Amino acid sequence: MKRFEGRLRFEMLAINCALIVAFMHSGTASRCVDHACSPPMGNLASGRTLTTVSGCCGNGSHHSPCPTPLHPCPDHLHPPAHMVDDPFQHPNTWWASGVGTDQVEEVRLDLETRFCLTHVVLLFHSPRPAAMAMERSQDFGRTWETLKLFAQNCSLAFGFPDDTSQHGSRCTSRYSSAKPCSRGEVIFRTLGPGGLVDPYSPEGISQLTLTNLRLRLLKAQTCPLSVAPSTTSSSIGLFKPPADLNLPLLPPPQPSSEAPASAPFAIYTLLARGTCLCHGHAEHCLPHRGGQDTLKDMVAGRCVCTHHTAGEHCERCGPLYNDQSWKPANGSSGEPHPCHKCECHDHAESCHFSKRVWLSLEGTSGGVCDDCQHNTAGRRCQRCRHGYHRQPAMPLNSPHICTRCWCDPLGSLPAISGEEGRWCHPRSGQCHCRPGVGGTGCNHCLPGYWGFGGEGCKPCACPQNCDPHTGLCLDSYANNQVLNIPMGGKITAMDHALTTEGEPVWSKQLAVSALHYTGKCSCKERKLRSVSDLCKTKYAYVIKASVLSAHDKGSHAEVQVKVCKVLRSGQVPLSQGTHSIYPLSWTSRGCTCPILNPGVEYLLAGPEEVETERLLVTMQSVVVPWTPQLGTHISEGLRQGCPEHPLQTHNRAI
Repeated sequence: MKRFEGRLRFEMLAINCALIVAFMHSGTASRCVDHACSPPMGNLASGRTLTTVSGCCGNGSHHSPCPTPLHPCPDHLHPPAHMVDDPFQHPNTWWASGVGTDQVEEVRLDLETRFCLTHVVLLFHSPRPAAMAMERSQDFGRTWETLKLFAQNCSLAFGFPDDTSQHGSRCTSRYSSAKPCSRGEVIFRTLGPGGLVDPYSPEGISQLTLTNLRLRLLKAQTCPLSVAPSTTSSSIGLFKPPADLNLPLLPPPQPSSEAPASAPFAIYTLLARGTCLCHGHAEHCLPHRGGQDTLKDMVAGRCVCTHHTAGEHCERCGPLYNDQSWKPANGSSGEPHPCHKCECHDHAESCHFSKRVWLSLEGTSGGVCDDCQHNTAGRRCQRCRHGYHRQPAMPLNSPHICTRCWCDPLGSLPAISGEEGRWCHPRSGQCHCRPGVGGTGCNHCLPGYWGFGGEGCKPCACPQNCDPHTGLCLDSYANNQVLNIPMGGKITAMDHALTTEGEPVWSKQLAVSALHYTGKCSCKERKLRSVSDLCKTKYAYVIKASVLSAHDKGSHAEVQVKVCKVLRSGQVPLSQGTHSIYPLSWTSRGCTCPILNPGVEYLLAGPEEVETERLLVTMQSVVVPWTPQLGTHISEGLRQGCPEHPLQTHNRAI
């Protein structure tokens, strides 16, 4: 007893020293900073329930029904909890099995999760068993594995050599002697005398971990007071162990002059020393289930992970720390092997490790961001997703870094197969334009193209540029200035710009062009021979209007007219009053064509642009000075469905 108490006191002193060191470190810096670490060790049985399977009453039995006991059960006096009470405060308490039973007894410790077991120490009140098996389970009792066999004669009891003669054998006779008759100890070390270089390696974890510990007390023995000289083992019958143990027959207890006066098995203390399983990534543990109370000296099972690891046992990397594959710490070198953060630019909450990416980048990075937010995409959420482009002035981690593409549906190409919406370059925002279309949003024709629409723009058939709406060729002129002058007014200080050497000074009365004078403008004439000309061309509008003013907009002209009478209208709303019409052609001198003289009333007929609600004047439009006779013919002709008869009027060029 003194020898065991000395060993036990040494174990407790080691535990206390470890706790003191851990406390001192916690006051300054964590032991896990840049180093492998492990939680303090303790008795895994403390604070937990031990169950026994007794042949007489089955206390805590997993087997049902329990047979009727032949002898009184001592559980009310010596329950299993006495094996794990404080040996210093309660040195004379023990657990005892049923009195007089010859059945196999079992002591079992069931843990709520995986733990690391380093060694087991048993202190017996009765003589130590003549045969005993210590087993563990790593799958919560579904399968069992033998840790160590204990017997007086290993070869006879279990069919294995004794480790005292053959190193590494499963069986040992060191702790199976009947003496001392009380306070004899049994010691088992999970790791052999040499131990392991790295306890966190896969080999070390395989040897150390368990979820259940089971002691099978197979054969009792009494304290030998005296032994008859003529007695030999050959004259003694064999003890039959349970069939599920799959062990050979065991010899019965040696005869003794002392009859068993107490329980065949009785244990003072069970010490299952170990710690929670954290793979070198934690120095503290919490109860396995939230809110579960932890008794004093109870070893908790859920790790408080460091090194950016996560999980009950720190067995994986944190959600955003999978740029490299998870590794346990190295218990030999102390290398912590922390997890590395993925670069997701604050647009993802988790990532995963890809071996393919790791190999393709030659072992520098393997993280792939999950579910990129803020309209980002890519392995590192480093680009904008389809239909969005980057805001160049914002940092990459801004939640507003990506903005939606704006692309004209007529001028831009549709989305690629399988995608929705318009698409643009993810960096510049440049939309993918149809042929001949330009602009960031693909909303106008490029120089040298005309006819913006759903098929793009058509090339100009001109040596230089052409009108972007009609395709008619345009020649550049020097005095391309934007003016807005009432019709009939004068352009002051412009005579020098509007005359050249050898040309006479023209009249200063404005014509339809806001840039040049009427006398300089001429157009190829077209005759209006009958009302049917209006019907054949299918003009969108036919109106009587007088010209008020003209405005050069650079790329087109805008002419204000006063509509006096609406003879026909299309989809663009028309009524009496002031409206704008848009001539789409110029002569070489910058005049609109057909010519619209100021203050003159015209019969106007032409097309319309529904999208912009514009009335257009083209080279095919009708522009004829209005006369009462013309008005009568037009009105009657339109009412009668465009009859074929000539107009009795003076024809004008259009």
